[in-house]
Amino acid sequence: MEDRDKQIGPALFFCVEGELLFHGCRLSEGEPYGPFLNYPHSHLKIWTQNYEGKYGVDFDYYPRGRVVYRKADDSYLIYYDKCMQAHIEEVALKYAGYKYEIGFDEHYQCHQCNEYYVI
Repeated sequence: MEDRDKQIGPALFFCVEGELLFHGCRLSEGEPYGPFLNYPHSHLKIWTQNYEGKYGVDFDYYPRGRVVYRKADDSYLIYYDKCMQAHIEEVALKYAGYKYEIGFDEHYQCHQCNEYYVI
């Protein structure tokens, strides 16, 4: 396995108007979360600091997702909103050469997917 200081680690991402906004860290910078390593910041924090002023909507308006590292089998889990199906390969390519699984997660629903979303 690659040196942990260099290996790509956990991440979160948004898909805004067809553009992938990816925020990742090195594996050594991942935050422990049970049997996983997680990106150390929330979608809300990253959105508020970087994008809220530009797009003028809440962090959960656009499709989003997360990548976590599973320590038990040295693999990554890529969770995403089904609205960004066309862009998920762009995320997966960042983990080429590593074991990973891709799947939907109901937690990551944008305003179009979440029937209870209030604008």
